[in-house]
Amino acid sequence: MSLPEPTPVTQFTVDSLRVVVHEDRAQMGRAAAQLVARTITERLSTHDRANVVFAAAPSQNEFLASLVASPEINWSKVFGFHMDEYLGLGPDHPASFRRYLQEHLFRLVGISGDRLRLIPGEQTESPLQTCLAYESLLKAEPTDIVCAGIGENGHLAFNDPPVADLLDPVLIKVVRLDAACRTQQLNDGCFDRIEDVPTHAYTLTVPALLAAPVVSVVVPGPRKAEAVLATLRGPIGEACPASALRRHPGAILHLDRESARYVL
Repeated sequence: MSLPEPTPVTQFTVDSLRVVVHEDRAQMGRAAAQLVARTITERLSTHDRANVVFAAAPSQNEFLASLVASPEINWSKVFGFHMDEYLGLGPDHPASFRRYLQEHLFRLVGISGDRLRLIPGEQTESPLQTCLAYESLLKAEPTDIVCAGIGENGHLAFNDPPVADLLDPVLIKVVRLDAACRTQQLNDGCFDRIEDVPTHAYTLTVPALLAAPVVSVVVPGPRKAEAVLATLRGPIGEACPASALRRHPGAILHLDRESARYVL
């Protein structure tokens, strides 16, 4: 039996984006997981599979732990995608997003083999071919649900302000990571030194992420408060890529008190 859904501190709408503020990270993660679990179950009630894109970052820990504990999801019909990967890192590197998702989700719920759609970050010789191959997958298997976060610089996936394009014509591309993004990876404990943080990455573009009918975004912690403010109160544009969420009628932004402190 599922735990009762946490009672939010408050909720409101900005343009088309529903915003829900929770007491703390634990309640935020549980509420987001319950919504995603319900959405997957509804999808599987009328279709034979659910294609879900997952973010990989410490901000997703509570959400993924609650999702793994959800008893109602038929994981045998879930196909797992991910939204970004460092260029040059193999799947076993400690900072690889594939490794993170294996450890926090895929291995725990039995998503493996032909139900995994992962970006091969170690393929550096022909990145364009890698992008085209993954774009073909996304076109052949349209995304049903995106489970995302927001970066300290307002990025979605690795669409940092200098390289983001809200009308990007492609679904995946190689980008150069800006200084704020690389510093966040260091702050998150993913690397020991800034010199170790890769300078480039594969990323799904903003249009690729927002093509899903449901986008669940989990953003905890005080370091994200300014990005949340820009997302909700600033102009919609590439200076804060996450602001594009306000145009999506199926998007929901989950915050805790710390990340929401400038918008409450």
